[in-house]
Amino acid sequence: MADDRTYTTDQIATAARELREAAGANEELFTVAQVIAMLDHEIQILRERGFTDERIAGLFTGFDIDVTAEQIARHAPPKL
Repeated sequence: MADDRTYTTDQIATAARELREAAGANEELFTVAQVIAMLDHEIQILRERGFTDERIAGLFTGFDIDVTAEQIARHAPPKL
C-alpha cells in the first residue's frame, strides 16, 4: 500500500465518527479553545482572504457553534 495517498478532511471526519459509533463510544465534546485550535488553518485562510474575526465568528454561528470574535483573537495565532 502506498504511503503517499492523501485523504480529505471529510473522509477523516467520517471515519472518526463511524469508528466511534462502531465502538459504542460517546460523542467527543470540545471547548471553544479546542475548536479554534482545530480549525486554526481554516481561520488563517479566511484572514488571509480579508475576513475579520467578527465575520469568521458569524460563520461559526451558522454551524451552531458559539464563538465570538474576541475568542478567535485570543485563541488563534495572530494574523500573519
